Amino acid sequence: MADKTTHVDIVQNPDIKSFLDECNYMVPPTGNELAEIVSNFISVPFWDKALPTKIIAIDGSNYEATVNPQIPFTRFGFVKIGHLLINRDSYKGLNCGKFIDPFAVARLSEDNSSLLFSFPSSNMTYKEQKSVRNSFRLAMDEALYKQRFIESDPRTSIRTTLFYIAAHRTGKLHSDTPNRLFLHKCPTCEAEMIEVWDIPEVQKCPHCGERVYPSDCLRIWEEVHDSASNQLALTRFTNAIMHILIIHYIRYLKERFPNSYLGVLSNMCFFVDGPLAINGTAAWIKSCIQKCIYDVNVELKMANMSPMMVIGLQKSGKLYDYIHLIGSSIRPNSIYCVTDDFRNNYVDFDKTPSSTTYGNETYYGQDFLLKTSSGKLFVFNAPYPFPNKDNIAVFKKEKANIEHYFNIGAYVRLIEDFESDLYEGAVVPIALAQKYTAISLQPGGKILDVLAQTAIKQ
Repeated sequence: MADKTTHVDIVQNPDIKSFLDECNYMVPPTGNELAEIVSNFISVPFWDKALPTKIIAIDGSNYEATVNPQIPFTRFGFVKIGHLLINRDSYKGLNCGKFIDPFAVARLSEDNSSLLFSFPSSNMTYKEQKSVRNSFRLAMDEALYKQRFIESDPRTSIRTTLFYIAAHRTGKLHSDTPNRLFLHKCPTCEAEMIEVWDIPEVQKCPHCGERVYPSDCLRIWEEVHDSASNQLALTRFTNAIMHILIIHYIRYLKERFPNSYLGVLSNMCFFVDGPLAINGTAAWIKSCIQKCIYDVNVELKMANMSPMMVIGLQKSGKLYDYIHLIGSSIRPNSIYCVTDDFRNNYVDFDKTPSSTTYGNETYYGQDFLLKTSSGKLFVFNAPYPFPNKDNIAVFKKEKANIEHYFNIGAYVRLIEDFESDLYEGAVVPIALAQKYTAISLQPGGKILDVLAQTAIKQ
């Protein structure tokens, strides 16, 4: 019913024009400035050693479904996490002509599985819990406890991996016992330093007597509200669990194959959709993940093996937009290790330099800008080759020194191996992982609405 021409009055309004005249904003770089920017790019370091043959791609999506169309504020949420194993040697065998056998591609992606999580959202409770928040907490803990490599062994659950991650914490929340962790506070009474154990029995806060769960350590519950959309909480959980899965694989391999896990990890690369970063209340785990990956790579180095690789691939954001803005001026086969000064001066318009460093609270990987030999543009992350960020002044400088990423040429070669024309910035592992996890709004989201409504009626 809206008038499709109302924008004309806004654009022609003299007050709007006067306002815009008083604003400063970023413009595309040209001339000497553009030349200075692209001069930061160097040729990709040469890499002629072996590359990993086992590629695990991880992607996730979520959706908040309406239970009853007549009561649109009653919802529950789905989170789907896909992880796909690709044999690089088999993939390379597909490149035998102009056209690729679709059946061969189907066989390539047969080794895939997905994790499906369901959460009560606004205006809904679970198992007689008194609130949406408590219902969400219980559902999360149950799901993480049930998701296991070996169904009969609870020690192979994702929930146990939370204890493994927490064991890498520093400060007052550090635990020197591998099957114990500390919650920063009780979700009910907010008493601090609550001790929980990796056991199946019900655990309660010693101060208020209300239930506490190991998964409360992720603090997703802080984003959950009783009478509003909990899309943010679902997104936070999706983001966190994708990265937790990397450590879940590492822990399982170390504990199940103590004599051979190094060889497996050295021959493995994880592709993760998005930056190597944890956002929101669960961001504390990024330091633990950084330390876990660093420790593994130290072990691999001592065993004279190649480091385990983790690639975070970004398909949106300021850096992604910026490299496409200047991409035509960058030489093919060029890479740049992004510094905070570069980001402040060129990417984040009029950014006041930080006393810490970009992504200090969220990132465990370094940003790189890449133009491949074929001319495709990528923004990707590689894990920081440091155990921590304790000395921020040193870390801020050293994280952007490309010499510390001695195998960055291997990262580029893998990305080039899996380049895809499916969409901008695409690589095959992520594209296939998205195939098995993406929940489209139409028709996928609509189907979930119908299924939710049907299930409630039954």
